[in-house]
Amino acid sequence: MNKIFKQLGADTGYLLASLPIALPAFLITVTGLAAGLSTLVIWIGTPILAATLFAMRGLAAAGRGQLAAVTGRPATAPHYRHTESTGARRFLAPLADGQSWLNLLWGLVNFPVALAGFVAALAWWAATLASLTYPLYAWAIRRATGEGDGLEHATRWLGWGDSYAATAALAVLGGLVLALFLPLVLRGFALVQAGLANGLLASLTEHDTPHHPVRTTTADAEITRVQEQLSAA
Repeated sequence: MNKIFKQLGADTGYLLASLPIALPAFLITVTGLAAGLSTLVIWIGTPILAATLFAMRGLAAAGRGQLAAVTGRPATAPHYRHTESTGARRFLAPLADGQSWLNLLWGLVNFPVALAGFVAALAWWAATLASLTYPLYAWAIRRATGEGDGLEHATRWLGWGDSYAATAALAVLGGLVLALFLPLVLRGFALVQAGLANGLLASLTEHDTPHHPVRTTTADAEITRVQEQLSAA
C-alpha cells in the first residue's frame, strides 16, 4: 500500500510538473521552426534553426530528469555530435546532429500529451477530494441556495430518498470509486508521456554513434556557405 501511495505521488508530481516544461518547449519549437524555415532561402534561417536546436537541449535535459520518478531508473544520457571546429562551424554543428532534431520533435509532440496528463491529474484529484469531503461542505450549499445540488435526483432514482444523509452517502461512494481508479489512471497517463520522452530524448546514446567527431558533406557545405555569408556581411 505504501508503494502505491508513493508511486501515486510521483506520477501526480510528474504530470503536474511536465506542463511548465512542455509549454516553453512547444513555443520554442514552433517559433524557431517557423522563423528558421521561412527564412531558410536566405542565410539567416540556418543560424535560427541552430539556435533553436541549442535552446532545446536544456529543456530536453529537464524532461529527461523527470523520467526516473516514473520509470524507476535514470534516463540514458544522449549522445550529441561534437566538433573540434570553432566559431560558426561549432555553432551550426547541431544541424547535423540527430539527437538535436529528436529533441525538437519531442518539443512538438509532447505538449498535447503533457496537457492531457495535466488536466487529467488535476481534474481527477479535484473530483475525488470533492466527493470524499462532500459531507463537510454540502450543508452550506443547501443553506445558501435553499435547495439541493442535483444529487437528490440520483438518490431518489436509487430509492434512497432525498435526505442529506442519502446524498452525502452517494457522493462519498462515488469518491471511493474515483479514489480506487486514481492510481491506475494517473499511472497510465504518466507511462505514456514518459515512454514518449524516453523514446525521443534518450534514443541515441554513445553506443549508437561514433565517439569521434563526425562530419557530413551536406552539413559542412551548408556551414561553409553560411560562414562565408556571415563574413561578407
